[in-house]
Amino acid sequence: MQTAWDIASYWNSDQFAPATWDLGSTLIGLGLCAREAIPLAFAGFLAVGIVLSLNGRIGSTLHTAFPVCARASFGMYGAYAPILVRSILALLWLVILTYQGGLVTAVMIGAIWPSFLKVKNTLPEGLGIDTQEMIGFFVLFVFQAPLACIPVHKLKWFFSVKAYITSAGFLALFIWSLTVTKGKGDILQGSFVEADLPRGSKVWACLAGLNAVTGLYSTVSINIPDFARFAKKPKSSWMQALAVPITGTIPIAIAIMCGQAAQTKYGVAVYDPASLCKLFGSRAAQFFSAFVFWVATIGVNISANQISFATDISSLMPRYLTIFRCSILASLLCWATCPWRLVVSAPTFYNFLSAYPVFLAPVATILATDYYLIRSGKIDVRELYNPSGIYSYTFGINWRAFAAWICALAPNLPSFAHAINAANPNPQPYTYFFSWYFSTFASFIFYMTFSKLFPPRASFVDEAVTELSSVTEHEVDYSSHGASSTEPEKDPDYKTTVV
Repeated sequence: MQTAWDIASYWNSDQFAPATWDLGSTLIGLGLCAREAIPLAFAGFLAVGIVLSLNGRIGSTLHTAFPVCARASFGMYGAYAPILVRSILALLWLVILTYQGGLVTAVMIGAIWPSFLKVKNTLPEGLGIDTQEMIGFFVLFVFQAPLACIPVHKLKWFFSVKAYITSAGFLALFIWSLTVTKGKGDILQGSFVEADLPRGSKVWACLAGLNAVTGLYSTVSINIPDFARFAKKPKSSWMQALAVPITGTIPIAIAIMCGQAAQTKYGVAVYDPASLCKLFGSRAAQFFSAFVFWVATIGVNISANQISFATDISSLMPRYLTIFRCSILASLLCWATCPWRLVVSAPTFYNFLSAYPVFLAPVATILATDYYLIRSGKIDVRELYNPSGIYSYTFGINWRAFAAWICALAPNLPSFAHAINAANPNPQPYTYFFSWYFSTFASFIFYMTFSKLFPPRASFVDEAVTELSSVTEHEVDYSSHGASSTEPEKDPDYKTTVV
């Protein structure tokens, strides 16, 4: 079982990874210097850390995964919609990060055997990957796929080791960057033309950067119950509110420092891990720096992508799809989707990935709002497994959640379509710069309004109910809290455990 320290260690492991590292280049690309980007990153991670803590506590209290938790707010069948959205994005990130991890693996192999760098490319031009990189992709796959098939609660050792390796590696890169830059440089101190910033304003650049940082973990803010359900105590989840901003800001700061160091020493500002590792003149430096990113890539792919995909997809057809089988399916899709073609043939693919907070932020908000404010934490866990129970709502769908979801994302849909294809008109781009915050606030207001005007009384219970043998069992009378006549009848012998 997890403790607060285990959760903090997990985030140290998950944040010290290529995806967080790349945020440094995103913030610099928006026209922000280090002294602006670093505090902005902390603020963004703090915001999403609060949401992560709230939804994580739901999982650690109910000891249920996200697909089950979502049934209380979206309905028994309505929960399939956010599950599918989350699963698709987890799969897309898995295949892309596996491809990028293959590039780092190729650097490692080339550092060990320099003759590997002379291997002739036998793959077609324009494929998006050459023979060396394909070999690196395969080697990473061989290590990553078996680990992803191990139950998540048995991988504690791996994430602990990964946390030490990545922390030591990132610290070494930070020291190297300091010795090269001595704290000086345009990227660190800032010398940007304001007219070149988004909308020609530093304010809009800051809003866009804040949104990019916060939106990175809008995926995990939904399915954090998948991991938090193993916590010993519900209060352990609150550690994330502090762990996420601290462990997230550090790698962004180091990435920016290394970008400045590369520009100072080699004349080019490089941010992606594989290109940075290639710059080092020593083969040992190339190998160990690439090894750090290699371990980090495997770790974040397993925790944030592959296991998340497997856990969520298995809930759609649990009779046939287990987490183990879905993990194998995800591994196979890493090849079937040909991620190198996605990178080459779909330049707007990254725009799509960067736009997903529009869809996911409302889901995370609705989960938290429903549990804490609408139900005051009173959930009947047994009914979450009953298709015709109190969480069946109307035809298995809670229309209030879907109405709030649609109302929150609708204003940003034109901007989302424009991000995918610039030919699409973009009449209202402003809220898109802070889409996570707009969607979070809007979904909260709409869901609260719909639930107060049309309260789902049939799904209310007097006490929080779970299956714990250590407490006394007694009957729960569903007619005592305003249940409607359409509520499913209860067997007189049906007993529940109240906590």
